[in-house]
Amino acid sequence: MALESLRAHKMRAFLTLIGVVIGVSTIITMMTVLGGIKYTIDDAMRNALGVNVFQVQKDEQQTGFTIGRRRHEWRPRIEARYADAIRDRCPSVRAVGAETWTGGRTFVRGGIESDPNQQVAGGTIEFGENNSMYIARGRPITYQDVLSARRVIVIGNDPYEQLFKYMDPIGQNIRIDGQQFEVIGVFEERGSLLGNSQDSYSWIPLSTFERIWGDWRDINLTIQAYSADVYESAQQEVIEALRVERGLMPGQPNNFGLWTPDLLQYQFNQQTGWIGVAAFGICGVSLLVAGIGIMNIMLVSVTERTREIGIRKALGGTRTSILRQFLIEAIMLSEVGGAIGIFLGYGVAIAINQNLNFPAPVPVWAVFLAVIFCSVVGIGFGMWPAIKAARLDPIEALRHE
Repeated sequence: MALESLRAHKMRAFLTLIGVVIGVSTIITMMTVLGGIKYTIDDAMRNALGVNVFQVQKDEQQTGFTIGRRRHEWRPRIEARYADAIRDRCPSVRAVGAETWTGGRTFVRGGIESDPNQQVAGGTIEFGENNSMYIARGRPITYQDVLSARRVIVIGNDPYEQLFKYMDPIGQNIRIDGQQFEVIGVFEERGSLLGNSQDSYSWIPLSTFERIWGDWRDINLTIQAYSADVYESAQQEVIEALRVERGLMPGQPNNFGLWTPDLLQYQFNQQTGWIGVAAFGICGVSLLVAGIGIMNIMLVSVTERTREIGIRKALGGTRTSILRQFLIEAIMLSEVGGAIGIFLGYGVAIAINQNLNFPAPVPVWAVFLAVIFCSVVGIGFGMWPAIKAARLDPIEALRHE
């Protein structure tokens, strides 16, 4: 009977359901996208650094951008020489590497150019292992390469595909900003992260980098602990060693930041938590508006069907049966809108997966939550019209025209 009532007033029911559809599809879509981003970030963080590796940088890091830069402009830069102090004073540390970066470079081989977005790292011999960037062919940079500032390079898969596809790049020469480098290796393919390639990174000796582009850039230290058991101990030892090297007195705050995958994941979850709250807010407003619409429509329905209610009561219908009938109609209105919203949310998730190559599975809990929200809206806003219908006097109802 509830579904028949919806079919009898299709346009009115459709306009009533728009708010429910928007609210449910919003929460499913947002939770799906956030879940996909979180999965991608978690996977990237597991592979961003090597096992038991953390970084030291001048500023604290948060989800891909530096925070507190204005407040910490006075901080001295991290220097490569700190790596020697860490090796000498930190027994829990297995390896220390130094690296610095420049971006937006174009690689040239003969008349062929790569995309103008290549990232070049100047790093010590620990760069590859500490960053989980492994050699697919050729060899890594050696201590002798760094010591002699040789112009050698290990390229990422992107410049390899763009400049050397179908040929062996090892021993070939390329030019960057007019400087010639010999290709000695190629990194393994890493794929993309949130639509951005992770294969545009290349590696040259740190000494060569500073000779060409200067030594004024910030240095990052990548530090590997001996095991997971001493991972936190290694961080504390590094903090103490750097405080001594940077001349900090007891009580003074650190003027450097530690970067770990766990910290980045925690900060990412904090930021996306607010996005989730905003999604729930949008969903709540939409469902509130939809609930008011459902209540108004049900009140109109009670008025239109007053004579029907009188006949049902005259034939023995109880208040409970009348209340149940109109309450079920209100719940069906809400649930039909919820079902449409769920299918719409699924459609968006499928479109994201197919068009963006993005892992966006629909969370089952979001579907259950949407169904619960719809039921609550239907019961909450349908109760008053149902009570009003159940309380009608049968004699007055039969007289209604």
